[in-house]
Amino acid sequence: MHSIVSKIQVPLRSASALALLFLVAACGGGENQGAATDAQGTGLSPVVADAAGTSQEAAAVDQLLARGAELNALELKAAAEATPEQAGPQPLGAATTKDAAATKALAPVTVYRFYNQNTSAHFYTSSATERDSVRATLSFMSYEGPAFQASSQSGTGLSPVFRFFNQNTGVHFYTISATERDHLIASLPQFRYEGVAYYASKVAGTGFRPLFRFFRTANGFHFYTVSGTEAGNVIASLPGYAYEGTAYYVLGTADAGAPDAPGNHTNTVPVPAAAAAVDTSQPDRVVGTGTPASCTGAAVVNAVALGGKIRFNCGASPVTINMTSTAKVFNNRPDVTLDGQGLITLNGGGNVRILYQNTCDPAQVWTTSHCQNQETPRLTVQNMRFVNGNSTGQAPIGEGGGAIFVRGGQFKIINSVFTNNRCESTGPDVGGGAVRVLSIYQNRPVYVVQSTFGGGAGLGNTCSNGGALSSIGVSYSVFNSLLSHNTAVGNGANPAQPGTPGGGSGGPSTTMAMNSPCLFTAAW
Repeated sequence: MHSIVSKIQVPLRSASALALLFLVAACGGGENQGAATDAQGTGLSPVVADAAGTSQEAAAVDQLLARGAELNALELKAAAEATPEQAGPQPLGAATTKDAAATKALAPVTVYRFYNQNTSAHFYTSSATERDSVRATLSFMSYEGPAFQASSQSGTGLSPVFRFFNQNTGVHFYTISATERDHLIASLPQFRYEGVAYYASKVAGTGFRPLFRFFRTANGFHFYTVSGTEAGNVIASLPGYAYEGTAYYVLGTADAGAPDAPGNHTNTVPVPAAAAAVDTSQPDRVVGTGTPASCTGAAVVNAVALGGKIRFNCGASPVTINMTSTAKVFNNRPDVTLDGQGLITLNGGGNVRILYQNTCDPAQVWTTSHCQNQETPRLTVQNMRFVNGNSTGQAPIGEGGGAIFVRGGQFKIINSVFTNNRCESTGPDVGGGAVRVLSIYQNRPVYVVQSTFGGGAGLGNTCSNGGALSSIGVSYSVFNSLLSHNTAVGNGANPAQPGTPGGGSGGPSTTMAMNSPCLFTAAW
């Protein structure tokens, strides 16, 4: 394995901030009295959770709320470390005689989600009657459909979820932690305790999925989402929303495929400003006209050729776009950003490389006499998935990089997932099942932030060298990312030993969770 951690960088806080994603799930209610309060809203700007309006008191409130988040995390950790008999939730489905009563007690109830256009918070309700009333009478509440399912009854392995109403913000708050409940009651009188909302689990188990929890400091409210893609978007793009981990586990099955939220979420670190997401709130190009059918591979190829900030309008649900030809950046386009907003997968179908940038390729327009060291194009991919890319047979220009090949200019990857991409299976100087990079401007690093390469069995990327990432003369600066189940399948090393085709440098087939900012070169 030739990957070398050659530098520990001093982390700087990212300065990026995008507009709040419309589908971010936030606070809301069950059927308790007062559930409609946060649906009614105030019609005013969002209220800061600061009763007296002073920054000192606001900081004190934030500290107390942060302590509450710690208590919740500690309680979930203690539950996970307990024996299955003590804490394990019962799986959904057929039950044995021993656990028939517990399974019978699992009474799924759907929780519905609204977005309050006046306060930027979200409202949940498990009452179909309240849902219909809000839709009929409150035009500023945008209905977003079912959010998740919980249990309306207790059972073995289930715990009550406690509900509070924050009288300063007009938004509800939920916790499964009795310790956090008691802490709020004792320390923050503006949080009015309203009792049990529903039942969920403190630990993961069959038939349960995590509910992710965030805190919006500037507005003083929490929000929650079961979508790992959505959570990953917020983590990567909205620094004003502090990720607090898993709130608890609700009924359902976790999203299939790669890990829900891209990247590694344990002991995360801030990223430098240069590695921040690009603000695409005012895109130059939009692929699609609102339906999945309008989002084609040809439309992606055309948008990339024109350059600029590119977004997608393919509907509200995740969409896979099949690429029958490679999208190629033209070198006279100074900036090219593809932002999938957590909904877009580009699929090479096992036949084509997905994305290509090469400042020394005359077919893509030569713009300088020093193509190997020029500042533009600046390519960014963010909030995307790249699957089944294949660059096999792309020699002599562009060996490697099953999903993406970059030579020259600048490049960064943010909050994205790469699975089942591949390049040549043998050879000493070919690599990067997912990504291959050469000759970056002024030897600047390629930033990889909050991204996953592989991530699970059957999802890994593969190439002769560098199952996930490969480079020559270029360093990767990787933050809060996960590399696992990728394989370097060549043999004979680099340079090739006599009688061998060469290759086999850099996997890894085991997990590499990047808990701190680091910079490495060669192949991985």
